[in-house]
Amino acid sequence: MAVKTMSANSGGNGKFTDGWHEVTITSAVYGVYQANDTDKKYITLNFDGYPEKMDLRIYEVFNQKTNEEFKISNLFKYANAGIIAVLQDPTGKKPVIQYDDEAENLVGKTVHILLYKEQKTGNGYTRMFDSVAPVEQEGEHLSYTAEQVTAIQSGIEKNLEKMLSKNNEYATTTVEATSNMTSDTISF
Repeated sequence: MAVKTMSANSGGNGKFTDGWHEVTITSAVYGVYQANDTDKKYITLNFDGYPEKMDLRIYEVFNQKTNEEFKISNLFKYANAGIIAVLQDPTGKKPVIQYDDEAENLVGKTVHILLYKEQKTGNGYTRMFDSVAPVEQEGEHLSYTAEQVTAIQSGIEKNLEKMLSKNNEYATTTVEATSNMTSDTISF
């Protein structure tokens, strides 16, 4: 018999447990998914301390009423990435965010991701939900309080619950858009 050692740590460091995790984006790359003569833009993110194969892919989603994209736009808004200015809309009622959507602007930014156990395969693999939330921060153009972060996370959790109740992966669900986002500006 030999004397051996083993880690006293059980269950890892918790970075793969269900729930919210604060992460730093290490890479961001755009791509295009092509199916049935339709192109759908997406962005793939990798995070510090997470395996490269455990990436987050966010597909563009459009508001059904206004046909404005909001899913990728929210990524830039919540990451506080590429924000150029906050402007007044023509009516003067709602501010409009002007931003540069270059993927490189996301690298080094910190966001919250939501991990969950997928149900589609029955294997209970850990997945990242396709929406991010901001971290509490004060930025030059945008700031987020702890209360705002909690409210955004709560809305995302409700979307995850809705998706899981349908027992489908997020890629096959229909997202109900209630946002006024465009590819050039983000309203809030």
